[in-house]
Amino acid sequence: MNIRQLEAFRATVMAGTVNGAAEMLGTSQSTVSRLIGHLERSLALPLFDRANGRLAVTPEGQLIFEQAEHAYRSYERIRELAGDVRQNRVGHIAIACMPALGLSFLPGVIKAFCEKYPGVTISLEIQSSTRVEDWIAAQQTDFGLAELPFSRADVAVDEFCRVPYYAILPPGHALAAKHELQPRDVDGLPFISMTSVCQVRHHVDQFFDAHGVRRVTSLETSYLQAVSEFVHLGMGVALADPFTVHANLDRVVARPMRPSLDFGVGLLYPRHRPLPKVCRTFIAFMREYRDRCFADVAARCGV
Repeated sequence: MNIRQLEAFRATVMAGTVNGAAEMLGTSQSTVSRLIGHLERSLALPLFDRANGRLAVTPEGQLIFEQAEHAYRSYERIRELAGDVRQNRVGHIAIACMPALGLSFLPGVIKAFCEKYPGVTISLEIQSSTRVEDWIAAQQTDFGLAELPFSRADVAVDEFCRVPYYAILPPGHALAAKHELQPRDVDGLPFISMTSVCQVRHHVDQFFDAHGVRRVTSLETSYLQAVSEFVHLGMGVALADPFTVHANLDRVVARPMRPSLDFGVGLLYPRHRPLPKVCRTFIAFMREYRDRCFADVAARCGV
């Protein structure tokens, strides 16, 4: 028994004749007769009474027809669902993301994506990079964004970006007159840092130590978005990634620093579980949004 046989049987009952069923299905009368014959043999039941040249549904056939209706509706729902999945009209995306992107970059991406694909639902968990990796390894989320590097065997990693940090300054700061800064330009200045539990803090400290720069750490916080807010309030200078800079272009002054410190973000997903189509569509959409974000920052900073 297969769906084509059930379709032929259903159409024949509804049309009342084999010829009418053939017209409904856009096929030949002989094809419909053959499909019904195969169905009767597979079920070992007579579905029609063919006495005196007339075609009437048997009581057994009527019972089969009622179930065939349920099966056909389920089949149609599956076809409709497949079309919705192909067109990204339905689906759910679970994302785990480091704060630097989860608080400044992804909200805009998600808003634009949901406007284009309103039937898709999204959940966003903002976690430390280490926790994002743990979530991916445990297959608790579809994919994640976290600061590189990572080396777990059960986590697949693609590079999402590797870009330089920018120096960010309060509006009207004396260093804003420069088109680009050098590490020594912040020597002796109040500097707003990430806390020591943040991976980026150690990278920044090593970067300035390597250039013999002595900063005055005036304030520490766990989130780059908070760092930008304190810079806006004039409490010091800092380094920030392009995503955070983009979210604060009208609140702080950003300048490239030469030589630079790179900010690397990985796209993480379970190694042995394929990404759903809607996730692949979202990631492609997110990459395009990322490129526009970087272009905006570069244009505003004169890079």
